Amino acid sequence: MIFPLFVIITLLEIYVIVSVGESIGGFSTVLLVVITALIGSTLLKQQGWSTMAKAQNAIANGQTPAFEMLEGVVILISGVLLLTPGFITDAVGLLGLMPFSRAYFIDNLLKKNAQKIFTKKGSSFVNDSQTPKEPNTKQKNKTLEGEFWED
Repeated sequence: MIFPLFVIITLLEIYVIVSVGESIGGFSTVLLVVITALIGSTLLKQQGWSTMAKAQNAIANGQTPAFEMLEGVVILISGVLLLTPGFITDAVGLLGLMPFSRAYFIDNLLKKNAQKIFTKKGSSFVNDSQTPKEPNTKQKNKTLEGEFWED
């Protein structure tokens, strides 16, 4: 599923870049792609720090920053789209960096997938940690000796 999507988007990007290049010229097209990348990287940095601040504020208030974490994922995907040269991916990437459209993406994703996520039957969590269930008192008070030096 992902490979045909990748091929189709790549072909569309090439078509749009060639069409724009024929209309405004090759140098102007390259300059426009670079300008959108610079604007996108500035927005990416600003929105990333803003989301980080919101997550820290939620943690400080004793809340789980679940929505902020999803925003971070959308911002990451938007950053990847902005790094991909082309106008279609830049447009979608810029939409992912705008707070109102980012919230729209996340809300629609949760509405479509909430039932799948929260009603999955037969799923369980297994912790495969190697720690013993009961602490061994002999190892708990054991002191390790060693040497340390700096060059």
